[in-house]
Amino acid sequence: MKKQLDYSTHSKPLYAQVYDILVDKLNKGEYRKNDTFPTEAEFQEMFGISRITARRALSELEKEGYVKRSRGVGTLVIRNSKKAYATIHTQVLGAATQRVKRNIISINKVAANKDISEIMKLPEGSVLTKVERVITKGNKPIQYNCFYFPPCIESITAEDLEESIYLFLESKGLNSNHYTEKLSALVPTKQEMELLDIDEKTPIFSRCRIDYNKDNEAILYMEGSYLSNYYEYKVNGS
Repeated sequence: MKKQLDYSTHSKPLYAQVYDILVDKLNKGEYRKNDTFPTEAEFQEMFGISRITARRALSELEKEGYVKRSRGVGTLVIRNSKKAYATIHTQVLGAATQRVKRNIISINKVAANKDISEIMKLPEGSVLTKVERVITKGNKPIQYNCFYFPPCIESITAEDLEESIYLFLESKGLNSNHYTEKLSALVPTKQEMELLDIDEKTPIFSRCRIDYNKDNEAILYMEGSYLSNYYEYKVNGS
């Protein structure tokens, strides 16, 4: 059965309509990471379009980082949604000269306290997975993160988070659609002083972020503490 496209005079180009439909399918998880994507010929049949139109839609998906096309392999799904950090990122200064390493220090099940439950819009006492991580540059700890994953994530291993936390979420069908973020400069807590090997006079850059899916449900809450002299925060807007 062919998908209905709008052929009226003032409608979007056909390739753009096909692109929008496929992005919606990716966001809904109909195609998962590492799935083989349909071919140009299959999209021709599915939408009743020309091969050129199908190729243009796939090219747009590849350009936006959703899929990757390889000769002899076909088209593979790379991610279900655009990178949530596409225009905003925290960069380690001098990362090219010294190795930056992620170290998972704990993974535990915890009951959501009042503050966390309000932030994630969950009943108080909901069982969450809490992951603590320290990032080092050379041998120096420069960042501490605490991540809270929702109850639908039943288990997490350190290996799951080796590549990217957002890719892990996507593998579970949780796609970041939008987020809120709060930045502030704070005096370090006792725990932060111990983990980052600093004293109370060392200022830290605090970052709290909540990611939501398209239904406005929290899929991740993160608290981060950064040594300010090792980081710069870049925002690119359009």
